Amino acid sequence: MEGTRRRERIVVFLCYLCMAFTTSFAGDRETETLMKLKSALIGDGGAGLDDWGAAMPHCSFSGVTCDANARVVSLHLCFVPLFGRVAPEIGLLKSLLNLTLSSSNLTGEIPPEISKLSSLRSLNLSHNFFSGEFPTEVATHLRELEVIDVYDNNLTGKLPAGFPNLRKLRYLHLGGNYFSGEIPAAYSEIETLEHLGLNGNSLSGKIPPSLGGLPNLQELYLGYYNSFEGGIPPEFGSLTRLTRLDMAACNISGRIPPALGRLETLKVLYLQLNRLTGAIPAEVSGLKSLQCLDLSLNELIGEIPTGFSELGEIILLNLFSNHFNGGVPDYLADFPNLQVLQLWGNNFTGKLPERLGSNRKLRILDVSFNRFGGTIPAHLCLGNKLKNLILMQNGFSGSIPADLGDCKSLQRVRLGNNLLNGSIPLGFLTLRLADIIELNNNQFSGELPPEMSGERIEILNLGFNKLGGKLPPAIGNLSKLRILALEQNGISGELPPELGDLKSLAKINLTRNEISGHIPTELSRCTDLTGIDLSGNNLTGSIPVEIAQLGILTALNLSRNRLSGEIPPEMEKMTSLVSLDLSRNNLSGRVPTEGQFRLFDESAFAGNSLLCGFRSLPCSVQGTPLESSRGRLCSPDFCLLVLLVVVSVGIFQAYHARPISWSTLGALKSPCYSSQ
Repeated sequence: MEGTRRRERIVVFLCYLCMAFTTSFAGDRETETLMKLKSALIGDGGAGLDDWGAAMPHCSFSGVTCDANARVVSLHLCFVPLFGRVAPEIGLLKSLLNLTLSSSNLTGEIPPEISKLSSLRSLNLSHNFFSGEFPTEVATHLRELEVIDVYDNNLTGKLPAGFPNLRKLRYLHLGGNYFSGEIPAAYSEIETLEHLGLNGNSLSGKIPPSLGGLPNLQELYLGYYNSFEGGIPPEFGSLTRLTRLDMAACNISGRIPPALGRLETLKVLYLQLNRLTGAIPAEVSGLKSLQCLDLSLNELIGEIPTGFSELGEIILLNLFSNHFNGGVPDYLADFPNLQVLQLWGNNFTGKLPERLGSNRKLRILDVSFNRFGGTIPAHLCLGNKLKNLILMQNGFSGSIPADLGDCKSLQRVRLGNNLLNGSIPLGFLTLRLADIIELNNNQFSGELPPEMSGERIEILNLGFNKLGGKLPPAIGNLSKLRILALEQNGISGELPPELGDLKSLAKINLTRNEISGHIPTELSRCTDLTGIDLSGNNLTGSIPVEIAQLGILTALNLSRNRLSGEIPPEMEKMTSLVSLDLSRNNLSGRVPTEGQFRLFDESAFAGNSLLCGFRSLPCSVQGTPLESSRGRLCSPDFCLLVLLVVVSVGIFQAYHARPISWSTLGALKSPCYSSQ
């Protein structure tokens, strides 16, 4: 009995030793393989995997997971700046179940040795720079694969035809590459498939209708850069488990199949940027689970179907750039989850729903370039989530709702080219997140808000209104301002020196106002300026010599003011200046002749009677217009007198038939008729 127990202990001990030896040997082999992989994975400029060292247990390496026998079962590296390639030794990790090397700047071809990983279930090589063709061996040998993701690489060639051999495949994403040719009809045989991504390639031909027979398909991506023939297969109406259908920007044409209305589980339908025609089928109203619908940038016609009232889950509705007409149904305002409504570039008429925004979730509203009228709905920012308010090129009237001035979430306000009136809400120029404020071409009146603190505003366009008062000094608080447009208003008073604080200012347009005083020298501190238009005002004083410091200024218009003094000769150094208009002022002295001034014609200086130096009016030694007869024009009164005399002489000669020589008119002879 004792001997039997002893023998059992010996057997157990020997088994333990054998297992330890096997595990140690396997560990050494796995470590050696991983070190070879590391050597290839880290390329020029690459970094990472610092804890991968021969002296360390390989199961402790970052991204490495082992089983109980120290065999590597998962290699998961994401967002590591490797810049290398995958070595053929990858095929030695026989126990690997998961191979994920994503977003790590890997290059080269996908090694066919991956096909030796017979237990592999998930292969994710997305967001890298792999090139060449996808290895056909992977589709032939890896029968356990459930996930293949090579999205966003540089793979080429035809789509691999062998994927139907993978009877467990659930997720297949080949998008974002350069695959060409047609979609293999055999893909409809992958009955386990739940996700199929072929978007963002160079595929062509017709979309196989047989794809509509995939019983488990939930997500289908076919759009972007592909260019298919024909339209949407009506057979897609049989994909009853589909939750997402994305066929945007892939050249499909024809009508939207009514059969799509049977997809009751569909949440996302993207068909934008195609050549779809006809009206929206009434059957689309059957998509009761739909959250995002984008039909924009097509050639669709008709009105919004009345049945859309059934789409109560809608979050995003994009119908822009089509040929839709009619009104916007009031029920849209009652959608509890509506966040994005973009209808621009159609022929919609009528008013916007009065309750629009009352769900407190509206973020983006763009109905520009239509024929809407009426007033702006009062509740658009009720939830303080509204970011984009774009209503330009319509016929909206009335004043801007006062609550919008307190809409702290606003980032973009574009209300130009309407019939809006009243004053600008006080808070509009203090919006902390706003980058564009456009209220141009309306009938706004009153003065500019005295408080301006919108630190992100880049474009402020208030031109072509009826605004008055002074330009407030607070304008200098708009530190990111690039474009300031206030043309054709009634702005008066002097320009504030705080304009010089706008270091990002590129263009300023204040033409046709009633601005007086001097041009502030501080404007020269705005060294990013490329265009200045202060024409049509009452500016006085001289042109600041500091203006020559604006090294990238291309256009300067100071015409139709009351500026005096000389043109600063330092302006000859403004090598970027290609457009100059100083006409109709009281400037005097010599016009500069060097630099860009060689290119400007006389019209740039016309209407300044004391200027000289250009071709038709040379200067005297003193720098004043030369009084010589050469090229000189007679005064209007004197020329009229001479004309009357000549006509009288002609009449006298006609009656008396006596020739009269010019010498008899010597006393009246004008320099403007000199033979020289």
